[in-house]
Amino acid sequence: MHKLDERDIQILSILQVEGRITKTALADKLNLSLTPSWDRLQRLEEAGIIESYGAKLSSSFLSNFHLVITEVELESHKQGEFARFEEAIMEFDEVLSCWSVGGSLDYILRVFVKDVSDYQDFLKRVLKADIGMRRYFSYAVLDTIKHTDMISETLIKRSDLAK
Repeated sequence: MHKLDERDIQILSILQVEGRITKTALADKLNLSLTPSWDRLQRLEEAGIIESYGAKLSSSFLSNFHLVITEVELESHKQGEFARFEEAIMEFDEVLSCWSVGGSLDYILRVFVKDVSDYQDFLKRVLKADIGMRRYFSYAVLDTIKHTDMISETLIKRSDLAK
């Protein structure tokens, strides 16, 4: 397991905000020369701590779509039923996230659609696929109060990965 020091944590924080930062600018922000800065970044990538780089879509673009949170309960908990559902749900482009959860539900989905009709079509296709859903509950997201995929330095420091 790769242990993170203060500089590693700084790199992760910077990249979460500025994914397209140049190697030189990153080194400057870290107050390091280019080679050690680049070596640290490569070690974080090789350790699998940095998985990928991407673009965040603008809220004005995303306002053309609707987010629906869908809770799913499976018909059966027999061996293979979870894998069957998980494999099948991967094929639906509308599903941005699928979380397996404990408690009275089996999964929570984050579904992205253009409108209510599009969501109904999505549900019809899921039900037709017969992937073991007993029932589902849908919640249209009306407003986003807080959403981030960024992990703060404070949380990283609390992890078992921090030195």
